[in-house]
Amino acid sequence: MMTALASRPLRLAGALLAAGLLAACTGEAGKSKSDFKPVPVTPVIGDVPQGAENAPVTLIEYAALTCHVCRDFAKQVYPRLKTEYIDTGKVRYIYRDYPLEGDPATGKAVDGFGVLLASVARCKGAATYHEMIDGIFGAQADLLDSARTGSALPILAKVAQAHGISIDEMQTCIDHQPALNQSIKDSRKVASDAGVTGTPGIFISSDAEISSDEHLKGVIPNWENISAAIEAKLAGQPVPGANGVPPVTAPAAPATPAPAAPATPPAQ
Repeated sequence: MMTALASRPLRLAGALLAAGLLAACTGEAGKSKSDFKPVPVTPVIGDVPQGAENAPVTLIEYAALTCHVCRDFAKQVYPRLKTEYIDTGKVRYIYRDYPLEGDPATGKAVDGFGVLLASVARCKGAATYHEMIDGIFGAQADLLDSARTGSALPILAKVAQAHGISIDEMQTCIDHQPALNQSIKDSRKVASDAGVTGTPGIFISSDAEISSDEHLKGVIPNWENISAAIEAKLAGQPVPGANGVPPVTAPAAPATPAPAAPATPPAQ
């Protein structure tokens, strides 16, 4: 779905990514990176499900915090999904990380701003996780614009601090939590192995496991398609958009993604 239906790979030069953001971060703290001392943090690693544990349908979304279609899904589709399906016990919702940056020379994923943002979202634990996701999506346009000049820190810090994450905690999660960083990359690999090539990658399942047969491939992630898939799963019928069944709303003709610039990985 990394075409007209999903966010293209983030097109930011290396200097606009993690290195620039971290340089600003250390400047704010008044310390060089080598002088920085990590502070205690309790990041969440793994799933933070929403909804009843025994819900008959599990919707798993693989998303990138740099993806504009994921942002639109979060702001336009998710609120109704929560009201009509999650809060009523019909659907268990699981958000998982799928950072998008890619190296145009190899076509392989690299680690940049998307991994960094996901690390900050997970920094304070499960209690604030979904609020952080919402906050980062809300500030996404400003974050990406400011990243072009290496000045994303004040915006990201404002979102983080609104949810109780200090700049020192933020830098610790970005730079000194290798298990957290690796878990985000592992999430992307699991999804890639199941056939996800872009975001949002949505699976309609009976549990937290994913199968390529449950992947809504090439589906516009609008309310019509998502609700139709859920209703079919609830009724025990073939799911539109999965396993070769046509979706309710047909996708537009694929667009050719523009080449992505290599991303600079966060330092560890």
